[in-house]
Parts: sequence; structure tokens; C-alpha cells
Amino acid sequence: MSSQRDWSERKAQLVAQSDLQRMQAQLAWHDMRMVISPPRPPSTPGSRAFSVASKLLAFAIPLVGVGRLRRVFRYGSLGMMALRIFRSWRA
Repeated sequence: MSSQRDWSERKAQLVAQSDLQRMQAQLAWHDMRMVISPPRPPSTPGSRAFSVASKLLAFAIPLVGVGRLRRVFRYGSLGMMALRIFRSWRA
């Protein structure tokens, strides 16, 4: 009988630990989102584009992963720089 009680106590402890870890992960995710896209007042110019970009980023990070997304942004920024250099050279 005591082993049954030990198992039930152990199970309750594991459930409580997993709930705590889930809450800590949600809090860390929320903190990371606030660092990436801090809240802006709706009257700020460009706030709509900013909110769309932050929502896309919040969707893409868990889907693709931080490493791949960082690589995509790095190559995208290099491509945009090359395009600006080419356009200014042409003009």
C-alpha cells in the first residue's frame, strides 16, 4: 500500500514540476517577444507594418528555428545591400 502512495506522490510531484517548467518556458517566450517587438502606441507611424512584421517573426521563429532564420536575414540583408549598391552605381 505504501508503494502505491509513493507512486501517486511521485506522479503528483512530476506533474507539478512539468507545470512549473511549462510556465517558465511561456514566461521566457513572452520576454523574448517583448525584446524583439516591444509594444508601440497605435498612433506611431509605421506601427501597422511593425505589428505585421512582429507577428510574422513570432510565427516564423518556432516554425523555422532561430539559426535558420538568422541565416536567412543575414543573406537577405547582404542581398539588399548589394541591390542598393547596384542601384546607386547605375544612377
